[in-house]
Order: sequence, then C-alpha cells, then structure tokens
Amino acid sequence: MHIRKKRNSYRFLFIALLFFFLNLNLNSVPEQEKLQEAVTVTAVEVPVRIFHKGQVVRNLKKEDFEVYENGVKQEITAFEIISRKISIPQEERKTHQKKRLFILIFNIFDYNEAVGEGIDYFFQNIFQEGDRFLILTEGRMLDIERGKKLSEVILNLKETLKKYKLISNQYTLKAFRDISREADKLLSMLRGLEISAYTPVDQAMIRFFDNYKRIWSDYRKQYLIPDLELYRNIIKRIKHMEGEKWAICFLQREMFPRLKKAGRLDNEIDNWVDSQLDPTQQVKARIIQVRQHELQRSFDVSANFPADGLSDLFMEANVTFHLIALKSLRVVFFQDFELREVAQDYEDRFRKISLSTGGSSVFSNKVSEALKEAAETEDYYYLLVYSPDENQSGKKRDIEVKVKVKKKGIKVIHLKHFFEKEAPPISITDFKAGKNTIKFSLINYKMTRIEEKLTGIADLKITLFDENSNKVFDEGKTLSFFKKETTISLKLDMLKSGSYFIIIQVTDRISQETDVLSSDIKL
Repeated sequence: MHIRKKRNSYRFLFIALLFFFLNLNLNSVPEQEKLQEAVTVTAVEVPVRIFHKGQVVRNLKKEDFEVYENGVKQEITAFEIISRKISIPQEERKTHQKKRLFILIFNIFDYNEAVGEGIDYFFQNIFQEGDRFLILTEGRMLDIERGKKLSEVILNLKETLKKYKLISNQYTLKAFRDISREADKLLSMLRGLEISAYTPVDQAMIRFFDNYKRIWSDYRKQYLIPDLELYRNIIKRIKHMEGEKWAICFLQREMFPRLKKAGRLDNEIDNWVDSQLDPTQQVKARIIQVRQHELQRSFDVSANFPADGLSDLFMEANVTFHLIALKSLRVVFFQDFELREVAQDYEDRFRKISLSTGGSSVFSNKVSEALKEAAETEDYYYLLVYSPDENQSGKKRDIEVKVKVKKKGIKVIHLKHFFEKEAPPISITDFKAGKNTIKFSLINYKMTRIEEKLTGIADLKITLFDENSNKVFDEGKTLSFFKKETTISLKLDMLKSGSYFIIIQVTDRISQETDVLSSDIKL
C-alpha cells in the first residue's frame, strides 16, 4: 500500500504538468483545412413495430403502410421485414460473421454478486469474437482495455465497476448520514430538549426539508434520471456503424431513505403544525406544510424522465434495448427514515423504452436466466425506406407512419424524427497508461476562426483516485487546438507506482459537447 503525497506535492506536480498541456504533440494535418462536410440524404430508414393486445402483428405488406414527412406523403422505395435475436445458434458460432455492438448500461447503486453473474454470463455465452462493446454507468463511459484476453477484460470490468461505485457511493452515504443528524437535531428542538437562539424551530424545519429535497435531487440526478445529452453523443458516434446494435440495461431497483410516516419526527412535525393557533404562527405552519408537499411531489421521477427522448435516440440508431431489473440488497438504517423503493413508474419508463425498440423486460436477480431470455427474444419489425425531398430547408424531419390494419387497439411505434447526418462529437481516444505515464488523443472537436486562425477550444479535467478511493489529483485546464487531432502525454513521476482510478472529462467550448473516460489503471 503506497502512502499519499502531501497536497502541496500534487500542486507542484500539476504545475510541472502544465508544460505538457502547453506543449501538446499535434498530428500533422493542414492547419487551415476547412471542417465542412457536404451531406446528402439519399434515403431515410424508418423501423416500425406494430402491436395488438401486447402481441407483435406479423406478415404485413408494403401496401399496408403510408409514410408522411412533415405532413407530406412519401413514396416507400424499399420495404423489408426484419426478425433478429441476440442469440446465435451453436452450429453457426464458429462461422459467425455479423458485426455487433453491445451497449452495457449499469444503472446500479452497489456492485453485488448478481451484477458479477451478469457480466460473466454475457461474456461467456453472448459475446463473440469480433463483437464490440461500450460500458455506461452514472452518466459516464467506462474505458475497459481492449486487446487483452477475455478473462482479463471480465476482471477489469468488474474491478472498475467496484472501484467506481465505491467512489460514487461514499458521497451519497455521507449525505444520508448528514440528513439523519439534522433530523435528530430537529427532533430535539421539537421536543424542547434543545433551544437555539439563532434558529427558530420553524426555520429549522424549513432548512431540514430544503436540505432533504436537495439531497434527493442530487441522488435522483446521479442515479435515476438518464443524461440525455450523453446518450445523444453516443448515438452520434454509433448510428452510422454497420451491423446490429443491442443495449442491455442492468437496473437495480433504487432505494432511498424516506421519512417514516407516523414515525417520531413525522409525528412531532405534525403536532407542531396542528398546535399553532396564533395567526402569525399559522402562516409559518402553512409554509412548513408547503415544504412537506413539495418534497413529496419531488419523489415522482416520471415527470422528468426522458423516456420518449431515449426511445427516439435508440430507434434512430436502430438499437434494441433489453431491460433486466434487479433487487437492491442495500441496507441503510436510520431511526426516523425507512428504505423504500423509488416509485414503480420509474421502472415503467424503462419498460417503455424496451417495448419501443423491440426488447425484453425481466425482473429477476437470477441474471443469467434473465440474460438468456433477452438473448432469445425476437425483435420483429418492418423497415420502411423513402427518398426525401432534398430541397427542404432545415435538418429536422417529422415522420408519421399510418398502418391499414382492420383491428381495434393497434399500437404503432416508429421513429418520429430524422436528423441529417451530423459531424461526430469531441472524443477521447487511444488512451494508454503505464510506467507512470498517461497518454490519449482528442479528436472531433469543432474549430472556428479566431484572429484569422482555425482554433478549437476545450476544457479538460483529469482526476485520479488511489487504491483507497482517496482523490490524489484533481486539476483542469482550458486548451486551444490548431490541428484536427491533439495527442496529450503526461509524465506522473511524482506518483508512486500502483493502481489508480482515472476520470478524464473534456468539454468542447464551441459545440458544448462532452466526452468522459473512466478506467482502472496501473502506473
């Protein structure tokens, strides 16, 4: 176990590193090259899934469909029925040639055996040589080193998730403990056991509810509400890739400490509100009740959940989304709070995404069985192709599909919007670590003319954690670029050799797009 350097040492280290930031290795690309791309849309592909009473409607023909773009009927120039599964028959595995990309999404609070079981089953029974994968958790993309043996990839993924969740959870659990201590203090004030000359009891209650709501809001943002911009950036990167695309979401049913109904603190607050007879005090009591109701309303996560936006993004890239919901085994106990599952409608939002994209939804902690079911689920849909009017102004195309089926209750799910091809967003690529050095490249950042010179501008932040999840390096800098690709190499001689967890975040100031790389590394 290595001993951390003093903070001043890290400050000195960062000053030394500035030399590398200011003297970047730039690939040789013509400096004044214009970053423009002529885009011509020759065809629009619209996947359409049709259900009747929960069952797929099969064997429709081209004549059964009508497609409208921005209200104008379009000619369907190509029509195809697609039926696909993740699973590959055993006899075809050796000759398997399909290109496949898997997006593995870990919406989990804690890493447990069920999660590890899912990782093992995926790589041993689903993943094939030549397949590609992306790992997402908490709005970040984890970088798992490629080119290693499969057993090393599996181990690296498990260890990276464990380390990341350990770092992530310690802040959340601290917030839980802080609100519990504040609840104890408020309870003492309400019972007359503690008196503050600076904070009246009504102000203490307002502060308690405000802090409680803030902690819940931070938790909801971190663990519950997907970052739509992150997914939009990912879709930009993958939607033009060839081959099948699949997403598998491991979703732990989230638990959050909620104030116990009719518990000690809840009763004391209600007693105080009911006992206020003076008009001035009654106004204060109503303010307290408003804060209570605001907190309760905030627990409805469905209002802010971008289910339609995510469904559209996955359909845009033709990604089938499978959901595996797990029971959380977390135990957090505070006397005035109870651990309660977040509202059921939160999980229903994910089920909607799964239905819209032809995937499965399974609730089970037997993850291998759930993954097997997902792999055998048939995604059956109709692919309609039309040639749009190239003279249309603007990039956005609103699409409507009508189906001529003589059945009541038909549900038609299809891509509703189409955006012309966009340049890929800023990306961190070719990351390597070892021998007390990290090296990576930045590509796809936007460039504009500044003082007659093509220039890109980005904010770069690098954070390192040691083996005990202590933050040992956390610095950032705004960089200017004059070439299309920038390679950054940092020598970290002042850090002891050993295992670290690194997070690199870069934000393109011109496009406002962001990329994040997270990885377990050895220096």
